Amino acid sequence: MAAATAMIRSALSLGLGIGLLATGFARADVPPVVAGLTIHKTIYGDAIANASGMTLYVFDGDSRGVSACNGECIQTWRPASAPRIAKPSGDWSIITRDDGTRQWAYRGKSLYDFSNDQAPGDINGDGGQWHALLTDRAFIPPGVEIRTTDYGPSFATKDGRILYMMVNFVYNAGANATPRHQSSPPPSACSGPCADIWLPLLAPPNAQVVGDWSIAARDDGTRQWSWKSHPLYTYARDTKAGDITGEGNWTLIGNVGTHWEVANLVP
Repeated sequence: MAAATAMIRSALSLGLGIGLLATGFARADVPPVVAGLTIHKTIYGDAIANASGMTLYVFDGDSRGVSACNGECIQTWRPASAPRIAKPSGDWSIITRDDGTRQWAYRGKSLYDFSNDQAPGDINGDGGQWHALLTDRAFIPPGVEIRTTDYGPSFATKDGRILYMMVNFVYNAGANATPRHQSSPPPSACSGPCADIWLPLLAPPNAQVVGDWSIAARDDGTRQWSWKSHPLYTYARDTKAGDITGEGNWTLIGNVGTHWEVANLVP
C-alpha cells in the first residue's frame, strides 16, 4: 500500500499539477488509497473520481462537515460513499450523513457523483452551485468556454457564439458522411470575403502555445487561436447564443472541397 501511495504521489508531482481551480481550493492531497478514489481525465482537466471513474463534485450549499443534499437531491447527486475501513487522511475526511451512512469529504465539503454522467470522464454536472473537484484544469484561452451542443461538448466564446473549424475533404459518393476533424487549411484560406462571414478567433499579442492550443499567423499580420492545428472562427450568421447554423457549409471543386464544422471535443 505504501508503494502504491508513493506511485500516485510521483505521478501527481510529474504531470497532474495540484490546484483545484474549479472549487477555489488551493491544493489537494493525494486521495487515500483505501478510499477507492481515483484521478480521471475529463475535458476540463484531471478530476477526482470514484472507483468507477465517475467524476466527483462539491456543492456550494453544503457547510463544513454537513451535507445539505438529502431526500430527492441524492437521486441526482449521489453521496460518495466511504467504505467501513476507510480512514481520514490530511484534507480528506469522512462525514456521517443524516441517515447514518459515511460520505467522503474534501476540506469538509461533501463529495458526490452526478447521475447524468454516464461514463468515466463525463463532467456534465459542472456549473452553477456544483463544481467538479479538479486537480488540474486544462488550459482554455481567455474568452473561450465549453458548451453542450448537438455535436457534444463544443468550444464557444463566453457570450455563447459557437466556434467552428474549416476542414478539407475528398468527396466519395459511396460514403455516408465526412469524418469529423480532418486536416484544416491555413488561415489564409479564409480571408477577404470569407473572413467577413467567418470571423477569426483572434489571439492577443502575448498569447503562447499551451497544450492543444497554438497560434496561427494570418496574412494581415493578426494572430488566430488554433486547437489541435485547426484555426477557429465564429459565424456571422449565427444570431444568438448557441446557434449552430454554420455546421455543414461546404464548397466543392471536382471531388475536393472544404467543410465547416462545429469545433467539438471528439478525440
